[in-house]
Amino acid sequence: MKIGLEATRANKQYKTGTEWYAWHLLQEFKKIDKQNKFIVYYNKFLAGDLMDAPDNFCFKNLSWPFKKFWTHLRLGWELLIHPVDKFFATNALPIFGRAEFIVTIHDLGFYKNPELYHPLERIYQKLFHQLAIRRAKKIIAISETTKNDIIKYFPQAKDKIKVIYLGWNKHVFAPISDLKKSAFIEKNDYPDNYLLYIGRLETKKNIQNLIKAYKKTTRQWPLILAGRPGNFGWEEIQKLANDPEIKDDIILLGYISQANYPKLMASASAFIFPSKFEGFGLPVLEAMASNVPVACSNISALKEVAGDAAIFFNPENINDIKDKIQELFDNQSLRESLKEKGIKRAGDFSWEKTAKETLTYILG
Repeated sequence: MKIGLEATRANKQYKTGTEWYAWHLLQEFKKIDKQNKFIVYYNKFLAGDLMDAPDNFCFKNLSWPFKKFWTHLRLGWELLIHPVDKFFATNALPIFGRAEFIVTIHDLGFYKNPELYHPLERIYQKLFHQLAIRRAKKIIAISETTKNDIIKYFPQAKDKIKVIYLGWNKHVFAPISDLKKSAFIEKNDYPDNYLLYIGRLETKKNIQNLIKAYKKTTRQWPLILAGRPGNFGWEEIQKLANDPEIKDDIILLGYISQANYPKLMASASAFIFPSKFEGFGLPVLEAMASNVPVACSNISALKEVAGDAAIFFNPENINDIKDKIQELFDNQSLRESLKEKGIKRAGDFSWEKTAKETLTYILG
């Protein structure tokens, strides 16, 4: 069977959740399927780690002079002229083309919480998610939460959705020794204890309420905010973080390289994830796998991922966020309990499991 894969997400230099999802699936497919022929489409350049593949993988460069619509138009033309049996992608599908289309939908936040998105992004996301959901023969949802959202807004898609959870990189995320923690902290001049957030710095991730809540605590540990500025709310976040009363207790790190990300996570005293909306919440899983206690929003997707291995707060309630942060500061026995539960919970997820279930669904 001939299977087409879209590699532009996996090929991005600065990856977040959806890009790492695409990258890990491509890498796992190489390990588990030596029989079917895979055609991997990309635009102009493909990183070496993606190009390294067994003989049943073929890579095709589809050049496109514009910044947008490569998937929708250029790739669509390729699949029209040179069809494949199955074509799999994340979030976006070509407008035309000959293949059975399978798409992964990560979330529909722009429907549920449109105020959290820039108007142009909202229009773009709605338009091309509508296209993908309607064109796809099969849909993968990364959580029951996302599945329910798809059914709510696209009830006609109900019978073609399968939930397949994300995984985490077991070669990267793991507990580290106190000695390695100390060495990492000393090398980077980080505080001995810190409360960590990793993700985009934007309104959708609720960073404004996190900073306001943190200000109300005893601030026993500095708050490290790691990640790139998002599309919406960055200026307000900067203003809040530069409040003279707390600016010395907040560290803005910017984008963290993949080399430093796991060490930064594993060295944290606790991890907090206050997002207003998620389809899954991969950093919560990575924190649990790193033996770091977690506090996060009580939204359905995060409760689905964390189970009983986190403490939850209402993301709209600043005092509730403050109380849970203070619990992490004050209660060592709670932190130890969360770490123990988190390691166990993380064992239920892996990228190998995600890839096997995904490939079975594609081929079925």
